[in-house]
Amino acid sequence: MQATQIPATGDVRRAAHPSDNIAEVVTRMKPVSATVLRATRACDALDNFGCALRGCTTMHHLSYQAETISMFWSHSWHGEAWRKWITLLLFYNGQTAAAIACFGSAVASLLFALEVLPVLIGPDNYSENVPKSMWQSFWAALVGMILYLSVLVFWRPSGSIFLDVICIDQTNKSGKSDGLLSIGAFLKSSQSMLVLWDATYSDRLWTMFEIAGFLKSRREGERPRIVLRPTMLGPCYLLQTLTVFLVYSVLDNISVHLSADQQWVLWVLYVPVCFCGLYINTATFRIYFRSVNDSMDRLARWSLADVNCFCCDDGHKQSRGLCDREIVLKCMRTWFGSVEEFEKRVRTELLDIFVHEQSRQPFTYRQVVTALVPVIWSYLDRASAWSRFTTGSDDPRIQASREIIRGLAWWLGVAPVAFLIQCRLACLLQRKTNCEPLLNLLPLLASVFFILAALLLEQLLFQHRFIRGDGHVVNMALLAAAGLPLAWLLYRYVGAGPMVRAPTRSWNVL
Repeated sequence: MQATQIPATGDVRRAAHPSDNIAEVVTRMKPVSATVLRATRACDALDNFGCALRGCTTMHHLSYQAETISMFWSHSWHGEAWRKWITLLLFYNGQTAAAIACFGSAVASLLFALEVLPVLIGPDNYSENVPKSMWQSFWAALVGMILYLSVLVFWRPSGSIFLDVICIDQTNKSGKSDGLLSIGAFLKSSQSMLVLWDATYSDRLWTMFEIAGFLKSRREGERPRIVLRPTMLGPCYLLQTLTVFLVYSVLDNISVHLSADQQWVLWVLYVPVCFCGLYINTATFRIYFRSVNDSMDRLARWSLADVNCFCCDDGHKQSRGLCDREIVLKCMRTWFGSVEEFEKRVRTELLDIFVHEQSRQPFTYRQVVTALVPVIWSYLDRASAWSRFTTGSDDPRIQASREIIRGLAWWLGVAPVAFLIQCRLACLLQRKTNCEPLLNLLPLLASVFFILAALLLEQLLFQHRFIRGDGHVVNMALLAAAGLPLAWLLYRYVGAGPMVRAPTRSWNVL
């Protein structure tokens, strides 16, 4: 909820103790009128580059009456809006963007192979001027990235959500009063909750009140459907995608114009690109892993007395005698019997959810593969170039098939494992020291070392031909057969996320 003061309305204004009446209305978890329960579409909340997340108060017309809401968006208004926007884009549109981009990339690759699309970069006939190892088109990567960014930003997910600045009228005092008094009804009508977690979340009164209301609104024995997304990681995934695109596609196409004696220029370009992308991500991952442990410690000792409240911070200058903290405390006593009981549930039930979500959800294999999708675009470009320019006795289809299998091995196997190594070491080296640049560099170097080892294995496989005339297809199939199961096993049983321990439990959740 946006930091605000619950206003008095109706009979509450005439009560001797209005906070008692307000708390009574809120804890009933029923709307104060038939028209107050409203939802909006996720796409409308994401429009205009996340305008609603920046506090725009004129978007109530985008809401509609609803009996149930798919997802309640819970976030701290003290967090950075741009991080929340990118995190939400990836949550709702990321996989759709990757799928559509891959389809468009495959079509562009096919059209280039059929000579429908022209050569954008390099000589018209690669077979005469360029070594086979450098054969590369640019269409698949170009179309893929354009589609990916376009779908990511402009795709319109239709799921119903609750976001206070849209679903509660911010310009009409009476409508705002009814909406705030019906916050319990909004929580009860929501099937799930999306928590946009940042360092300020557990320190704000309203966000923890939303958690309390959502927990209370579930049926007895029902596990609350709470999905947690750290806003710190959203930009990291997007930066990872852009970095991989630059390394695989842009720099590979620059190499076409360089002679054998000039290839050192390419390595000079690799260093700043990797530094700007992968190094920054490694540093961010270490900060994130530290914040996970800090958040767990705070949740394990969490107390309502320690959270911040807008009206108290403001010195009650705008509260007209009403205090949000006082009202929330009364709601907690009604819902849980006592404030201490709610604090206990935060330290146990909410902490367990936090442990599970933080250890698994931010670093799933699917999310990592989505972030690394430019890898396959690059190999589709290579496949189309081999198909178009292969001459002599070699079969263009076999050569193209080899590059596609090779691309799948790197995209779904080698690259995710390298990412996992980077994350695991960043987690192990999360502690802040006086040599931060060196510690940020170590996970990156370990990841690069694994990639170099995979390149060496690939070259060894290229030196042997198991079946005459197969164009090394079997060799690349062996690379895929080694890489894909390894990636699956590591993500299934180790994971790239933090290895955290719930303070209230004696077992690890990996």
